[in-house]
Amino acid sequence: MDYSVSRLAENKLIILYLVEKMGLALSNSEICQFSLEKNYMDYFSVQQYLSELVEAHLLKKNKHKNHTRYTLTTEGKEIINYFIQHIAENTKQEIDTYVQQNKKRIHTEHEVTARYFLESNNGYDYIVKCSLCDNDGTNLMEISVPVATKEQAQIICNNWKNNVSRLYGTIFSALVSNGK
Repeated sequence: MDYSVSRLAENKLIILYLVEKMGLALSNSEICQFSLEKNYMDYFSVQQYLSELVEAHLLKKNKHKNHTRYTLTTEGKEIINYFIQHIAENTKQEIDTYVQQNKKRIHTEHEVTARYFLESNNGYDYIVKCSLCDNDGTNLMEISVPVATKEQAQIICNNWKNNVSRLYGTIFSALVSNGK
């Protein structure tokens, strides 16, 4: 087999293997970050491979709000199982190590978001949007809070990210209590 064709196939398998091992939907930037950090592929190659893998129905492209994430399809899982021996052992080990070191961080980043936006309506300058999602991306809670300053917006974002379990529990309990 021609070296360039072999390399192209291995690069696509690397992406599929990464998504499979991570066990959750990955964004374009997360896949690129891994590929560039490990010097497997350049940015443009990753974009081409992602497009081709979606077109071949090996990856599914999911759009939720402003985020695009990729998940492995049934066909993608079958391809990985069938062709896994075509990924170099040291590459598989690097992917496994990367997943082990980054899975919790990526999972948490998917679950908890806090952002603020400049908004000059209604006497407030910023809108803070905080959300919490479960493993499949379903929103459990989303809160929008108008604030006057950028500093307040940043504080709210940090507090949400650092205390989401306690805040979610407190807000949920308050909402379901019967006022007693």
